[in-house]
Amino acid sequence: SAPPVMTLGYDAPSFEDPAFDAPPVKEPADGALPAARGVQMAVRSGYAIPMGDATGAGADELSSSFGGQVPVLIEVGVKSGDSVFFGLYAGLGFGGPGSAADAQCSSSGLSCDAQTFRIGPEVQVHLHPAGKVNPWLGYGLGLEISTISMRGPGGNASMSLMGVELAHLMAGVDFRLSSALGAGPVLDLSLAQYSSMTMELNGVEVPGASGQIAETALHAWLSLGARLVLFP
Repeated sequence: SAPPVMTLGYDAPSFEDPAFDAPPVKEPADGALPAARGVQMAVRSGYAIPMGDATGAGADELSSSFGGQVPVLIEVGVKSGDSVFFGLYAGLGFGGPGSAADAQCSSSGLSCDAQTFRIGPEVQVHLHPAGKVNPWLGYGLGLEISTISMRGPGGNASMSLMGVELAHLMAGVDFRLSSALGAGPVLDLSLAQYSSMTMELNGVEVPGASGQIAETALHAWLSLGARLVLFP
């Protein structure tokens, strides 16, 4: 006769049993995307206006030497977590001379333009990194060089002011169009202080007109613009 069949005393569950169903997958909030990590890059532009004084000498407003500029700034860095970005920024602003410098260029028959270069480290805190709409705040500091270039029949000349960018304050909103691309407005305030001046004539430094600035002052560039973000 056949050997008795051993049983465990209960019916073996079927793999079709609800107990074996996979755990439910949590769906992201409506319109949300996974928070990005790793490499992030951005490019932004807008319009910047000069504020404050270039030096501590009387009536030496920055706007007398430099007019408004169109900056192009690149940011490259890493998001080590969902919310915090560490990176570097580098930018170049293009514009014309300020009111007093422009009058001097015109009276001297010179063609003049102005540029501002800045570079430094930055940190950003993203307030809603997994959302389609992600506000963020940023802080940086670095180096700033503003230059007026002059060209005329007698040759070329330039005046450059260099100093520390003490605080580069940023605030913006990234509209995350996809996991690879985002865009949005940005407000930028750069607080800096020029500490040295260099004058050049036909590429040669003019010693008597170059050196440290004896009376320094605080100035600012306030810009409003937009940025395009890769991997927001």
